[in-house]
Amino acid sequence: MEGPGAIAVSAGLGKSFALGERLKLRFESTFTNVLNHTNYAPPAVDISNPQTFGALQSNQTSANAGPRTGQLALRLDF
Repeated sequence: MEGPGAIAVSAGLGKSFALGERLKLRFESTFTNVLNHTNYAPPAVDISNPQTFGALQSNQTSANAGPRTGQLALRLDF
């Protein structure tokens, strides 16, 4: 059995600021599943329980296009 497809849009932005001749400050942000679309885990395949066989019962984990996650960073280059 195949489960429903996953929709996961990732995005990232970065901006550098000059702080004099030799210093630079960089701001970065990255996000996964920006649209926060619910992605379901594969359906249950245990045939010994006919009530749940083939049913979508849970969401994907964050490692597999789960809920929206984000990361912000500041970096100083000298």
